[in-house]
Amino acid sequence: MWFSNLICYKFKQDISYQQDEFEKALEQDIFRPCGSQDLSSFGWTKALGKHGQMLSHFSQKSILICAKREEKVLPAAVINELVAEKVEQIEAEENRPVKKKEKDEIKENLLHSLLPQAFKKSSLQFAFIDLEKGWLVVNSGSFNKAEELLALLRKSLGSLPVVPAFVNFDLGLFLTDWLSKMAPPAGFEIGLDADLQEPDENGAQVKLKQHDLSSDEVQKHLENGKQVTKLALDWNERIKFMLVEDGSIKRISYSEVLKDENADIPKEDMLVKLDADFMLASEELKLMLEDLLSSLGETEEE
Repeated sequence: MWFSNLICYKFKQDISYQQDEFEKALEQDIFRPCGSQDLSSFGWTKALGKHGQMLSHFSQKSILICAKREEKVLPAAVINELVAEKVEQIEAEENRPVKKKEKDEIKENLLHSLLPQAFKKSSLQFAFIDLEKGWLVVNSGSFNKAEELLALLRKSLGSLPVVPAFVNFDLGLFLTDWLSKMAPPAGFEIGLDADLQEPDENGAQVKLKQHDLSSDEVQKHLENGKQVTKLALDWNERIKFMLVEDGSIKRISYSEVLKDENADIPKEDMLVKLDADFMLASEELKLMLEDLLSSLGETEEE
């Protein structure tokens, strides 16, 4: 329940989902294992895994959901080697070159024959919806993967009026300003990691880890025109993270004080603990995101 990366969206209008209707909507696209000829499968699975029964977990003002992806593993190198062997055999036996169209057909036939016996790998993608402030937060560091979950949710619900939460802000300018002045927003502190880059697409990059970002060396880079593309921040000594100029939030870590708040819940009550951890983590993340968003509000682009 402790999200490690965030791709954040905001609803464009007030929302109100009822659990029974929401659950029925997700059931339309429940996860099903790959069939013999399927390369992949993607659908909703139990939000609390083996400890729950529902596809959605409603807790106070938040909804936890989980999508599962299963993929067949067919290494490209293996396929290409088999295709090459088949092409070589045909050319030797029939004394003619094999053209591209025929090679493509050979490859497609091989894929169909190998799919039923291919290994499978699966992954889970969690997200939560905040019914009060209108956040939709995906536990991912990739916008592409987050958009896959949004597409599935949109299909299930019929509509999903959301936009990326930070789309109207030039976060690179904010990050550069905060670091150059060593003046982050109230409630935030600058950490020890940052990425800097010259404005040019192929400009020089500087990656700083466990570094005093207030040093003259760093300030020199900024004075010479480099801009901050990633910056480590600490929110109220409870959550540390890396804010990226594209609006993604990565490498989240939670303070021991925060994680210990539910430490007294016995492991035998795993369902209770999962629910408590989700409530705790989601509420903290929402407060952090609200603080972050409000700190950008004065210079929001029209």
